Amino acid sequence: MYELKYLPGAERYFKKIKEKGLKSAFRKALENIQTNPYVGEAKTGDLAGIYGVDVFYNRTNYEIAYRIY
Repeated sequence: MYELKYLPGAERYFKKIKEKGLKSAFRKALENIQTNPYVGEAKTGDLAGIYGVDVFYNRTNYEIAYRIY
């Protein structure tokens, strides 16, 4: 398993989420990233080295962007 480290802005965002369903969707996606960090789609161009995972909740698409060290 890999260790997840959050930027301060991301920590504040996750603390502000009040909706339990959205919070659990993010938690599930982060657990998947922690077990297999290559599950996300690799970005290209200026964003090379960054991966992204889509989180769908309540007909809205959120994206988690992360880097593997």
